[in-house]
Amino acid sequence: MTTNTVDSLQSCMRQEDALITEFSAILEEETEVLVGPGNVGALQEITERKSSVARQLVDLSQTRDTLLAEIGLPIGHAGTEQAAVLHPQLAGVWQALLTKSASANEINLRNGALIDVHLRYTQQSLDALRNLGAAGAPATYDARGRGARSAPGRKPIVAG
Repeated sequence: MTTNTVDSLQSCMRQEDALITEFSAILEEETEVLVGPGNVGALQEITERKSSVARQLVDLSQTRDTLLAEIGLPIGHAGTEQAAVLHPQLAGVWQALLTKSASANEINLRNGALIDVHLRYTQQSLDALRNLGAAGAPATYDARGRGARSAPGRKPIVAG
């Protein structure tokens, strides 16, 4: 492995480290939105940023794989482990990257669980509303979201 390739690999891994730090910060923002009052607009913006950083991480991972292949090491985790053993200057950034990636994964799993809870709650609410309509109960609102017309003999709540 040439010194230039080691330097390129180290630079790539540092870029990955910076991006995984940014990714974790975005995940933390996502957590705040998920546990706070529903702000769908903020969640959409966060999701777009998260997707952008994830794409950049994939690109850098592919760059790292290319550099590993150029020097005859396996691609992926195994090759990076070998590179870190062969070139100690890579070990620190590799360990930091592994630690930060594990942390980001934990946050992402937590957010996934929060989203699952929200989805189940929403589904249960929709099911309850459907059951009210199916039980023959008088409709509170019509299809346009306006108060349903009173049945004969019923007085409106608000004089109009």
